[in-house]
Amino acid sequence: MNDDYRPDPDRILDGIKKAEESTYRGHLRIFFGMCPGVGKTYAMLEAAQEQFRQRVDIVVGVVETHGRKETEGLLLGLEVLPRKKIKYKDSVLEEMDIDAILKRKPEIVLVDELAHTNAPGSRHQKRYQDVLELLDAGIHVYTTVNVQHIESRADLVQQITGVRVFERVPDSVVDQAQQIELVDISAQNLRKRLKEGKVYHGDRAAKAGENFFKETHLLALRELALRYTAEKVDQDLQDQMVVQRVSGPWNTQERLLVAIGYSPYSARLIRATRRMAYSLEAPWLALYVDTGEQLSADDQAMLNKNLALARELGAEVVAVRDANIVEAIHRISNERNVTQIIMGRPVGRWWDFIFRRGSLLDQLVQRASLVDIHIIRQEEQKNKKKFRWAPPALYAPGTSYWNAFWFVGGITFISELLNPYIGYRAVGFIFLLAILLMGFVSTLGPILFAASISVLVWNFLFIPPLFTFHITAAEDVMMCFAYLFVAMMGGFLTAKIRRRDRDLLQRDQYNRALLELVQDMSTAVTPTEVAYSAAKNLEKVLNGKIKILFSTQEGTLERRPYNSAKLDDKDLALALWSFDNRKKAGWKTETLTESRCLSVPLKGKNSLEGVMLFYPRVQNPLSLEQDNLIETVALQLGASLERLKLQSTLQDVKLLETSEKLHQALLNSVSHELRTPLTAIIGSASALRDAKLSAENRVREDLVDSVIQSSRRLDQVVENLLDMSRLNSGVLTPKKVWVDFVDFCSELTQRMKATVVGHHLQFQSSEEQCLLQIDEKLLEHAISNLILNAAKYSKADSNIILKLQHEGRKVILSVSDEGSGIPLEQLEKIFEPFHRVPGTAAGGVGLGLAIVKAFVEAHGGQVYAENRVDRSGAEFVIQLPYENPPAILTSEGR
Repeated sequence: MNDDYRPDPDRILDGIKKAEESTYRGHLRIFFGMCPGVGKTYAMLEAAQEQFRQRVDIVVGVVETHGRKETEGLLLGLEVLPRKKIKYKDSVLEEMDIDAILKRKPEIVLVDELAHTNAPGSRHQKRYQDVLELLDAGIHVYTTVNVQHIESRADLVQQITGVRVFERVPDSVVDQAQQIELVDISAQNLRKRLKEGKVYHGDRAAKAGENFFKETHLLALRELALRYTAEKVDQDLQDQMVVQRVSGPWNTQERLLVAIGYSPYSARLIRATRRMAYSLEAPWLALYVDTGEQLSADDQAMLNKNLALARELGAEVVAVRDANIVEAIHRISNERNVTQIIMGRPVGRWWDFIFRRGSLLDQLVQRASLVDIHIIRQEEQKNKKKFRWAPPALYAPGTSYWNAFWFVGGITFISELLNPYIGYRAVGFIFLLAILLMGFVSTLGPILFAASISVLVWNFLFIPPLFTFHITAAEDVMMCFAYLFVAMMGGFLTAKIRRRDRDLLQRDQYNRALLELVQDMSTAVTPTEVAYSAAKNLEKVLNGKIKILFSTQEGTLERRPYNSAKLDDKDLALALWSFDNRKKAGWKTETLTESRCLSVPLKGKNSLEGVMLFYPRVQNPLSLEQDNLIETVALQLGASLERLKLQSTLQDVKLLETSEKLHQALLNSVSHELRTPLTAIIGSASALRDAKLSAENRVREDLVDSVIQSSRRLDQVVENLLDMSRLNSGVLTPKKVWVDFVDFCSELTQRMKATVVGHHLQFQSSEEQCLLQIDEKLLEHAISNLILNAAKYSKADSNIILKLQHEGRKVILSVSDEGSGIPLEQLEKIFEPFHRVPGTAAGGVGLGLAIVKAFVEAHGGQVYAENRVDRSGAEFVIQLPYENPPAILTSEGR
C-alpha cells in the first residue's frame, strides 16, 4: 500500500455505512442469467439445499418450477409457505404471502422471479418491493432475475431482440446485492434445451426459437449478462479498495480518465477519450479540478460547455476542489481504479522546471507510476501567446478605498506621537503591522492602495530628510522596498485566505440548503409542499426565481406551475422541449440559447416527474458548484415526487384491497342473509298452497309464523344496509327530542321480549326518571341490535339484562348476556363494518354493531364491548352525555 495515498473520506464513510447496514439488513443473493431457461431457479434451489443440509432455517416464499420435474425434485425437504389467494375479477390469483414470511421470520427465504408484477390488491405493485421489505426486516433473500429485466439494459435488449420488456427492476435494487451469481450456458446448449421442451412446450417453444431465442440474440444477451456481472464485481472491488485503503490501480478492467478545464482544446481531449473508451469498451471519467481561480464569464461558459459535452458523450463527470492539480488527478485515479490517463501536450515553461519540478506531465508521471498516460497532440495556434498575465481583481466599493485612506491617516497620527520615542524605522513596522491587520477586514484593492500611500507617507513625514521623497541612506531605501513588498504580499495572502473562506462559506451555504431541502422533503406529504420547499431553498442561495411544472397522470406536462405563477408561451415551449427530450435546455446551454430561463427535467428512477425553470436575475454564467446544486436539487425533487406518487399508488392498492375484501364479504353475507329468509318464505308459501296442509290449523299457523319471522329477518337485513348507506352518505342526522329514557328502555324491553323468545330479557334501572334529548328511532334501532346480538350468541333459556345508570354528566346503558364472550383480540374490531368474529355461526352481514356505533356517536356518545368478570358472557356499554333538562320538563314531567 502506498503511504502517500489518502482516499476520499466521503467514499470511506459510504463504505462504512454499507458495512453497518449489512449488519442489520438482510443479504440479497441474486442468481443472474441472460434469459429464461438457463437454470437460475435450479441453481438457486441447489444453493438452498446446501443451506438446508447445514441446518440453516430456510423457507420457500415463491418458486416457479414451470412443471420441470428436475426442478420440482429440489423442493423436497424444504418448507414451502402457502401462497396468498387474491380474487381478481372472475379468477383467483396466487401471490407470495409476505405477511406469512414476516411472521415466520426465517433466516433465508427463496423468492423467484424478482421482476414479477404482483396481482392487483397485493401490498406492493412489484415483487422487488416485497424483497426490499423482507431485507429491511433482516431476512436474507435468494432470488432470480434475467438481464432483460434490468432497467438500464431493457432498452438495449429491445433493440437487439425487438421484444419490449415491461417487467423491470431498478438498478438500485440490484446494487444492494451482496452476491451476484451468474448462471451461464452457451447459446447452442440453450437452444438444445429449448428443442427438448425444457424451457417452453409445444408451439410456444417453436415460436421462441424463431424469435427471441435466435442464436445471434442469445450471444448478444450472454455478452450483456457477462458485462453487467463484471461491472457489479468491479464496483464492489472499488468500494473495498477505498475502505481497505488499497492504492491500486489493479488492471482488472480498463478505466480511462481525462482531465478537462475551460480551455477550448479540452473538447478535443474529450472526444479522443470517448473514441479510446469505445474501442476498449471501457468506462471513462472526465475530471475537473477547481483550484479556486476566479473565472471570467467566457471561461466559465467554456467550462460548462466542456462538461456538457463530456456528459453527452457518456462520461462520468467528477469535479473536485484542490489547489494542486497533480495531487487531485493522482488521488481520483487511485480511488476510481483508473488505468489510463489522457492529457494534452503541455507547453513547457522555464519557471515550471524551477518552481514546480517540471511541467504538469512531468509531475504526473512521477506521481502516477502505475498508470499509463497518453499524450494527445494539439492543433497549432496561429497567434500563440507566450504568456497571459491576469491582473488581480482590485474592484471594491468606493467607500472601502475612502475608509482605507482615513485608516492610514489615523495610523500616521499615532506614529507622529510615538516617533520621538521609538524612531522613524520602528514607525515603519507600525505601518506594516497596520496593513497586515487591515487584511482581515478588507479586500485586495483597498489593501494595496493603503500599502502604497502608507509607504509614501512614511517616506515623506518620517524618513530624513523630512518632507521630501529623497532618501539618503541606502538601508532606508532597502527598508522602503522591503516594506512595500511585504505589505503587498501580505495583502495578496490575506486576500487569498479571505477568498478561500468565502468559498468555504458558500459551499457551507449550499450544503445547508441541501440539508434543509432533504429535511423538508422528508416531511412533505403533497407534491406542492415538495415543490415549494425546493424553490424556497434554491432561491436562498441562487440569484434567481424558480418555477416548477408537474407531469400529469397521462405522462404529459402541465401547462401551469404548481403555484399558478404566470408562464408565457416561449417558456412553456422550452419546458415542453426539455420534458420531451429529458435534457437541460435554455439559458446558457446549447439548445434554445435565446431563452431567458434554464429548464431542467425532474427525473425519478423510473419516470419523469416534471420540469424546473430557473430565471436568473443576472446574466453571468452559473459556476460549476451552482450548476451542480441545481442538478442535485432537480434529482432530489424528481425522486421525492416519484416517492409521493408511489405512496399514493400504494394507498390506492391498499384501498382497492380493502374494497375487494369488503365487496366480497358483502356479497357473501348479503347473498346468504337474503337467500335464507327468502327460501323459508317461498317454502312456507308453497306449503300453504297445499290444501291438505293448510286445512290443519296448527300447521297453517306454524307456516304463517315462519313467513312472518323470515320476513322480519329480511326486513332487518335491508334496514341495516339502508342505514349504513345513509350513514356513509351523511344524509342520516339525529332529530332529538326530550324523552324519559327510563320509560323508553322499559317499553323497548317489553316489545323485544316477543322477538327474543327463548331468552329471559330483563330491564334494571337505578333511576325512576332520566330525561335525555335523543332520536328515539335511531337509539331504538341501536339498542335493538344489541339485544338481538346478545340473543344470537347466547344459549337458549339464558338471561339478557338491560341495565340503566346515571353517573354525573353521563348516562350508562349496558346489555349483558350469558354467552361464551368475545376473544380479546376481537374487542376492538367487532364494531367495524362487515366484520364478524371468526368461528361464529353463520348469520348476519356484520353491520349491526357498526350501525350501533354510528348511531351512538351521532348522539355524542360512545359504545364499547368487554367480557363479564362475574361469569362467562359479553357486555356492551353505551355512554350518552347528560344535560340538565329545561325546568318546564322537570316540573311537569312528560
